[in-house]
Amino acid sequence: MTSSTSWEFYKEVETKILWVNICTQNLEGVAISINKWWKTRYPGYKIRIVSKKEFELIKMKAEKKEQ
Repeated sequence: MTSSTSWEFYKEVETKILWVNICTQNLEGVAISINKWWKTRYPGYKIRIVSKKEFELIKMKAEKKEQ
């Protein structure tokens, strides 16, 4: 049985920004879960909720930088 993820994230260490894409149409409870996860796991980071398109662009830029 496969579990579906409600969101995906990318952590940008240099700028201390978490880029988050919400992957579900049903937002009930997702915002609370993301906020709790962010505050406990990455309290020193800023969070940015972005569209799937913007999320993919950010990840591609980071991958190009690493090469």
